Amino acid sequence: MGDWLADIEAEARADARRLLEISPWFARLVRGLSASERRALFRPPGQAVLPEATSRWLPEPAADIEASQRQLRGAKRRALAHVIWWELGLHGDIAASWTALSDLADGLIGRALAAAELALAPRFGRMDGARFAVVGLGKLGGRELNLGSDVDLMFIHDAPPGWTSAGGRQALPANEYFGRLARMLIRLLDEPTADGRVWPVDMRLRPGGDAAPITTSLEAAVDFYREHGQTWERAMLLKARCVAGDRGLGAAFLAGIEPFVFRRYLDYTTVTALADMKRRIDARAGQRAVGPGFDVKRGAGGIREIEFIVQAMQLLHGGRHPELRVAGTMAALAALRDFGVLDEEDGKSLAVAYSFWRRVEHAVQARQGEQTHRLPEDAEAYLERALGNKPGLARPMAAMRAHAARVRQAFARDFMPDGRSEAPEAVDWLAGDVPLPDAWSPGEQARARRALERIRAQLARGLLPERCDAAIRRFLDEAVPRWAADANGLAALDGLADLLAAIGGRAAFVDLITAHAGTREWLIGVLAASAWVRERLLRDLSLLEWPLQASRGADDIAAVVRELDALRPGDDERALADLGRLVDRGRLIAALCVDAHEADPLAIGGWLADVADAATRAALRLSLHRLGLPADFPMVALAMGKHGSREMGIDSDLDMVFVLVCEDAAVNVAGRPMREQAQRLGRRMIRILSERPPWGAGYDFDARLRPSGHAGVLVTTLPVFEEYQRGQAQTWEHQALVRARACAGPEAARRAVDGAVRRILDMPRDAGRLATDVRAMRRKMLAHLSSKRADVINLKQDAGGLVDIEFLAQYARLAFGGTDAGDGRSVCDILHGLPASAPAIWREAAGWLAQTWLECRWMEHVLTVELARSIAALPDDERASEWESLRRHARGSDSPRQPRALREMMARVHDCFERLTGPGEAGKT
Repeated sequence: MGDWLADIEAEARADARRLLEISPWFARLVRGLSASERRALFRPPGQAVLPEATSRWLPEPAADIEASQRQLRGAKRRALAHVIWWELGLHGDIAASWTALSDLADGLIGRALAAAELALAPRFGRMDGARFAVVGLGKLGGRELNLGSDVDLMFIHDAPPGWTSAGGRQALPANEYFGRLARMLIRLLDEPTADGRVWPVDMRLRPGGDAAPITTSLEAAVDFYREHGQTWERAMLLKARCVAGDRGLGAAFLAGIEPFVFRRYLDYTTVTALADMKRRIDARAGQRAVGPGFDVKRGAGGIREIEFIVQAMQLLHGGRHPELRVAGTMAALAALRDFGVLDEEDGKSLAVAYSFWRRVEHAVQARQGEQTHRLPEDAEAYLERALGNKPGLARPMAAMRAHAARVRQAFARDFMPDGRSEAPEAVDWLAGDVPLPDAWSPGEQARARRALERIRAQLARGLLPERCDAAIRRFLDEAVPRWAADANGLAALDGLADLLAAIGGRAAFVDLITAHAGTREWLIGVLAASAWVRERLLRDLSLLEWPLQASRGADDIAAVVRELDALRPGDDERALADLGRLVDRGRLIAALCVDAHEADPLAIGGWLADVADAATRAALRLSLHRLGLPADFPMVALAMGKHGSREMGIDSDLDMVFVLVCEDAAVNVAGRPMREQAQRLGRRMIRILSERPPWGAGYDFDARLRPSGHAGVLVTTLPVFEEYQRGQAQTWEHQALVRARACAGPEAARRAVDGAVRRILDMPRDAGRLATDVRAMRRKMLAHLSSKRADVINLKQDAGGLVDIEFLAQYARLAFGGTDAGDGRSVCDILHGLPASAPAIWREAAGWLAQTWLECRWMEHVLTVELARSIAALPDDERASEWESLRRHARGSDSPRQPRALREMMARVHDCFERLTGPGEAGKT
């Protein structure tokens, strides 16, 4: 060894000596190289070379079998030496190692296939017009081979009826010829010789396994998976890739199995099956802790758990999101992280752990050239020398324990049914004689027993697999103690009974709600917390998939808006049903985000306004088509109220005014005057927007804010609208106009209406008179709409309620001016955007008023979603369920958590209202 070590550059000599000492296998590989090959191998960092699928590394195909075997094996040995030197000598990038090995395998398999055809040709000739593809599975398919890997292969052929062509001594039918070709290929790669093997070949993953023919036609292979494919085969095929032969045939096979692998719905039964598979692997591998004998592939927190997380998430979400259909583990982790399926921290820590474990795996295999994944007895000392004192690699045993713990935590949370022990549950709540929690009164216990009996009866019907019975009992073991401590716990238990009745025999939903930790946690909470969501879950079980969605909130709303904008006339009945379904879907997404604290009131209001805008546009399109009017008919829907200001609540109605933008409303369009057609169009839009699903969008609709209210025509022309607002409208009507926004109609017409609104808002006003009018209207509302009861708080209409702050914002816009660019019409926009000319007292109070308004709106969202109740009748009793929900969902330390704190906040708001609109301040404008 010393003779030729002297020829190595000094920079690489110490690492070469170290590696030769710790790896007998590497030493044997090096001894088999020529002097020039050794010089090419031992290059310092920056000059080292990894193998690749080029002529430099691949032998030319030969008809002589023994010669081909020698050449293929020699190429593999030389490549292995370079990979080990790169990785354990120079500590190069591990991903570059497994990619280089995989690409070399592609090349050697391709050369072996060509050699097999040459070897068979003299005796059997060739198949004209036929195709043959080699599909790589497992680590080969994912381009992540390790030093001790075998190669999992599948052979696909496609041939017209017939026999091999002339030129051979014996003609064969296609199936027999391809069988011989496949076996010759395996012989060239796998047959042990004096030079070893190229790669061990595993054919057990082919369609039908060992009992099936060694090669399968394209049609038969696709049919097999469609009719007989199992869950483990879906996971296995995630990494399938054509590695040699006819690439077009390989692509056709992959396209054919895609619907089998990637379901277009969330099928959590798949993940449950994978979890069962992992348990069986654990049972075989044992649960040895990190240390000598630990299996870095199958052990807890090791390579296989990371792969299972990736496979489970891809199978769950890849059907809906093609961008997640990537083969390699690292690439898949990046895609899952970028798409939001895995959170950023988990995605990065799993990627780091995967690279680390693969480096340890290679180090263990490189020692003796064994196909092993178990740590040796001297693992600590060996790995310290093999891996080097690099960041993240020093103290390898401690690093292994840390990575295993992080992987295990992610695995238990995101994949294994619940990360809990498989020991029997502590309490079987479905046993008839089990004592119920003392927190429930006798009457409440009787109600609980009725709900549990309904659940037991549902399971006894036999519609669900046996595993669901045990899963529901485990779910109840976790849920019932928590529900017993919750004021809404009995409603939650009733809700679960109703939910199981709605699920019927669909085991996939039971697997989802009992097996996935995130969904289980969410469902236990939402059944207790939200009557609004609970009631809708029963109507649409697909909502159970919400915690697993790759993207939520804004992305979900954007998808609903896209679907609404895609609604087109044609099948009007179907379009109206879809309209109602999508509007309700938008409300539900917003409600789920309120329950999960995933959006603030401004985002919620904006999302609901986006849905209402899209619904209005759809209603306009459908109505124009139905009435035979042109698509550019110049009528504009002017959104008012919370819709116009983008501050909608879950159950907000639509306040709307219709404006016709034309020079002459008497001109005929489609046989009638434009003015008459506009009235017909407005009435039809109102019907579509207000009819209950499936006959419409389901909004409550209010058109009373049009000029002259109920006495006025439904649709007014723009000149009449502007003339009325300038000369006849009262102050409260200009207050309402602060929120106005054109939301549907031709673009030019919308701009004209928005311009008219802006001109009206910018009219000069007498500040004192404006303040007097605003205060008079507020006093009138207090006299007629406030609660006037000591035991009830009306957070909207009572003094200091939402209306006080909204009136202040409207007064500020009319008195001080401001911009309405973009969406600057909301209370927060106005208060945060006060011009410099506004009085100092206003600018000092504006921030607190805006924050208080947000707090009140959040309370409104919470009560709507959690209890289906209104802020107009809050009980003055801190023990009431309303206050329990508000405390549970409080946004911060300043959020009112009891009636007294709310009354104090409202008193301060009303004091602000009186001071800011008082005669002294009004005169300063």
